[in-house]
Order: sequence, then C-alpha cells, then structure tokens
Amino acid sequence: MTSLDRPLTGPLLVFRLAEWAAQLRADDAYARSGRAGRTLAKSGPLRVVLVALANGTVVGTHRADGPMTVHVLEGGLRFRAGGEERHLTAGEVLFFGPGDAHDIRAERASLLLLTLAEPPAEGA
Repeated sequence: MTSLDRPLTGPLLVFRLAEWAAQLRADDAYARSGRAGRTLAKSGPLRVVLVALANGTVVGTHRADGPMTVHVLEGGLRFRAGGEERHLTAGEVLFFGPGDAHDIRAERASLLLLTLAEPPAEGA
C-alpha cells in the first residue's frame, strides 16, 4: 500500500510496523540501494516516517530543516553530526536539532522510526 492508497492524517491512525517493515524490505528501492522509507503520517509540521536500512547502508551527509527524533526499532547504526558520533541500538532514541549536517551508517539491518517537525515559516 502506498501513501496514496491510505490516509496520512486522521484522529486515530494505527500502524502495524512489522507489516510495513516487511513491505519496505521487499521494495525495489531496498533491493537497489539498501534503503526504503514510507511516510506513515503527516499533519501540519509533523511527519512520521518508517525507514528500513540494509546492513552497511550509508545515508550520506544531509540536513534536516527542523528538529527530529530517530528511534531505532531494530538493528543498530552509527549517527555522525557536528563532530560527534553515536552508536545506537534497538530501543534507543536520538533527538537531533535542526540544520546540522549529519550522516548515518547501518551497522546491522535496521528499522528506524523518524519523527520530523518542520520549522515555523519565516515571520510566523
């Protein structure tokens, strides 16, 4: 099921993460690049994204405009930002402030739940 086939917002949305993880790992993008993601919910400035990473996959340096959390549901990864490095394993959550460049390397096949908040518009 794609995000076009289902609601992204509503009063109560429930996600069966194991089912979504299986779909992501069966996705062509996962086979090609070692990563696949799906936006589960989006409402106003908040977005929740499930990401599957194959062992050894590197997500190169990029920036998030707003604050975010990375919740490791399965596996483990290395997260680098601002000259610091953190090794995260299942059950750990990392909070990350807006704007700083960061990169990720999956140290094992991993499943991440990202929560991203867009910053307020200029002048708001």
